[in-house]
Amino acid sequence: MPSHAATAIQSSSTTNQLIQFGLRYLGTPYEFGSNRYTTTTFDCSDFVRYTYKQVTGIVLPMDSRKQATYVKQYGHDLTTKWTKLKVGDIMFFTSPTTGKVYHVGLYMGNGKVLHTYSLKSGGVRIDKIDGTWLERRFYFGGSLL
Repeated sequence: MPSHAATAIQSSSTTNQLIQFGLRYLGTPYEFGSNRYTTTTFDCSDFVRYTYKQVTGIVLPMDSRKQATYVKQYGHDLTTKWTKLKVGDIMFFTSPTTGKVYHVGLYMGNGKVLHTYSLKSGGVRIDKIDGTWLERRFYFGGSLL
């Protein structure tokens, strides 16, 4: 059985790999309902799903609401305060009109999220959270690692 320290090192290494892998796709165009079998375009849930699958082997559901349910069921260290997130945590955001989960991203640390959300946004990108719509719409986040 691995020691707690070894598990923490492995988890830290995996979270860093997760972010580094996701960064390879900076600028990849956004497409709502993107094809789940290519990396030529992503929507938010496809990007998070693909990144997690490639780095960790975890296969998340295909849409952000189902991903939120999955993380609530199987995740840990869940929080409704984005400032409590750790690198690699999955972040969920609610719609301003319905209040339902409609967006997902990966927490990078240092108050930043790696995600994609619209064609105009330029595709996969990094954004700060503090003082933005991301902070206002943050619902919860947590870890699967």
